[in-house]
Amino acid sequence: MAKQNNRRSLAHSAADRIITSTHVTVDAVNVFTEQVFHTRGGRIGSGMGSVIEALWGFHLNGILKKDQDVSFELGWIYGHEYNDFACILRGEEWNPETKKGELFRVEVKSMVASADESKAHFDRLQHEFAENELLAVFLWDWKSINDQPRNVYPAILDYFVGYALPIAQLRDALHLERGGSFIQKGNCPDGCAIHSCAHVGEPLNASGVRERRSGPESAKGAGVSYAANFGGMLRMLGSRGKTGKDILKKEYASDPTKARFLDFMARNFPRVARAIK
Repeated sequence: MAKQNNRRSLAHSAADRIITSTHVTVDAVNVFTEQVFHTRGGRIGSGMGSVIEALWGFHLNGILKKDQDVSFELGWIYGHEYNDFACILRGEEWNPETKKGELFRVEVKSMVASADESKAHFDRLQHEFAENELLAVFLWDWKSINDQPRNVYPAILDYFVGYALPIAQLRDALHLERGGSFIQKGNCPDGCAIHSCAHVGEPLNASGVRERRSGPESAKGAGVSYAANFGGMLRMLGSRGKTGKDILKKEYASDPTKARFLDFMARNFPRVARAIK
């Protein structure tokens, strides 16, 4: 029990350190990209968001390694896992499949500020999140280089790093407010047996259409595989009328992580700012 408590304490300490170290990490990433990633143009949909996500992890590790008292680092998860990084114990064996040597995982998203609609998706189900898992979101865009105005580089403009579960709870509360639902045990549209139903917790929109490809086959929409609106980083904060605003304000007041996330979104997206006024 003592060992388990020590590990939990270390995980919380590591999460806090990652959160508080991201400011200097972002500064380091921006210095690097301004020096190295010069280009003309700056295409949206270039895959640069994934590069920025990786650079955050690499530069954060570099900062953590400067402190000899830090006993953890980030490991980059291979394969098709939802998570991008794991916070792992430095110098110990790590197995991404069994999670041996891990303290927690980190999911990283990026959004382009000048895009018409954010493409970042945060659509994992609540029960799939560990309590101490982190979510990192980076808003970036192409910026002109001061002494070379015709050239641009990718720069992180703003960011959020915090616990992921409260953000999933916020997302789901607003999904219900918009008339959506989540499949409950014994009430699957596919008629699955209670003990073997793989669709429990899957979101349906107000029309009963599944919001994820993994949802029930019988809830597939006409002409589409799934609705694909659930978890859109901006769309998921949509609300309707006074009731929606009241829910947003209640969620904002209920948890500092939710408040920080909403503040981050409100700073960068006017419709979110209007919704939480």
